[in-house]
Amino acid sequence: MPGSWPQSRSESDGARILRLATAVSSAALAALACSIPATTRVSAPVAHLHSPARVWIALAAGALLPMLVAILVLRGARKGLRTFGGSAWELPAYGAALWFATLLVELSLLGRLLRATTHNHALAGVAFALGALATAVASALVCIRVVALLNAASPESRLLFESVVALGALGALGWGLVGFSRAVLLDEASAAAAATVVDTLAFGLAAVLAAGPSLVRWRALALAGAPIALVVALLGGSMSRDAALSRAIEQRAPLFALLTHWVRGG
Repeated sequence: MPGSWPQSRSESDGARILRLATAVSSAALAALACSIPATTRVSAPVAHLHSPARVWIALAAGALLPMLVAILVLRGARKGLRTFGGSAWELPAYGAALWFATLLVELSLLGRLLRATTHNHALAGVAFALGALATAVASALVCIRVVALLNAASPESRLLFESVVALGALGALGWGLVGFSRAVLLDEASAAAAATVVDTLAFGLAAVLAAGPSLVRWRALALAGAPIALVVALLGGSMSRDAALSRAIEQRAPLFALLTHWVRGG
């Protein structure tokens, strides 16, 4: 029996190494994926100096380490939810996602209302802050009540209710994004803010998908993704030091410029 202890320990260490390797590989692939929208914007002003592929790798290098941190945090959060919530952790997670989607739509409506009715920027900022706080609290109470109703409902009723609410939330989000896109097209000064929103959504979606439990046991991903991560880190890190490319990233992709500065320690 004592002789079996080192073997189980070795298996545990192997599982940890596999999870870390898949996390690094997933981070590399997710960083490459979330950098695609920014690449289309940054490539134009530096087309005479750098190819789109070089720009893509440089942007992905800046997002690689933050993506790895995000994936590890999300995997730890999922494990914590399972530990403390047991088999019922899905409902609180559903409530949190519903609260986030509802709050995004409500804040968009509040911002549109204040922009149309208030011309004093300081007053509008104070009103938006107070309105956002009140909206966040009210939405949280509603979502808590929704989760309580779902917890008490039958599985069939719960599935129907969740589907209806999810479709409604997605429809409202789509309507908000369409309005956001129209506002950006009419106001060139909002281009940087629009780029930040798009890149943030792309980064978040890539991190959530890459942190999925189905990727943890992909040994092929662990073997193939680690060299990709190394290439992205080395090549992209050296290319991102180019002055023209750095300037284009700061102007066209502020989020990636911020991530790059964060990786380099400010």
